[in-house]
Amino acid sequence: MSEKPLIEINQLKYKYLSSKRLNEKSEAQTVFKHVLKGVSLNIYKGERVSIIGPNGAGKSTLLLNIAGLLESKHREGKIIIEGLEMNEKSIYELREKIGFVFQDPNDQLFSTTVFDDIAFGLVNFLVKKKDSRAKDISFIRKRVRESLSKVGLKDVEDAVPYFLSFGEKKLAALATVLSYEPEIFILDEPSSNLDPQNRHNFINLLKSMDRTIIIATHDLDMAYDLSGRAVVINDGVVAYDGPAHEVLENRGFLESNSLRLPLSFKKS
Repeated sequence: MSEKPLIEINQLKYKYLSSKRLNEKSEAQTVFKHVLKGVSLNIYKGERVSIIGPNGAGKSTLLLNIAGLLESKHREGKIIIEGLEMNEKSIYELREKIGFVFQDPNDQLFSTTVFDDIAFGLVNFLVKKKDSRAKDISFIRKRVRESLSKVGLKDVEDAVPYFLSFGEKKLAALATVLSYEPEIFILDEPSSNLDPQNRHNFINLLKSMDRTIIIATHDLDMAYDLSGRAVVINDGVVAYDGPAHEVLENRGFLESNSLRLPLSFKKS
């Protein structure tokens, strides 16, 4: 782990447009929902960090902000990645460093074949880097097959993503990110709808990767198995930031934050 943080988050606040209504003077009034209320944390190169918390705590909003996928006009505070502060000028450069896997893979898979979906991100990444391999179809095919093999999907390059199972779509969405090997992997609820064998393989794959990995998850067994560090978010603020095993074995703290012990620690 390096001494200088790879990602610095300083007093991050974020609000969503909730509704519009008339006030007592019959004037239009915009109502916002404040989701993040001042989150500060540093993430170091090579860390595997699990963001956990109850529904509506702000986990996904935090990940989307780090990835630069939400409107900046509703954000306060600073996000700094590799010393570069996120703003309108730096956003595109920073996005190239990050691979984001959405909770719903249907938000990520849009092409007519699995091959096209995975190749799309890879080719665009190579084009931006002015890498001549962007036009090398043999290299593209090889990288697509390697990415699918890593997630346990084989012989599906020509399949239509729509007809894959939800779990297969999750794995294909991960393969789209694996193909261009970003420095930072961010995954929102990565293990949901995976069968036990694919979940096991998925966790082992993440463990084997020499990358910085940030996940938001309700799968506390996965968080315990995968992460050295856990950050508990509740009501838009950090309730805990430290060793994963300490908080995930603490029944009282978890229950006070609307969480439950991992199944592996529950007594029959």
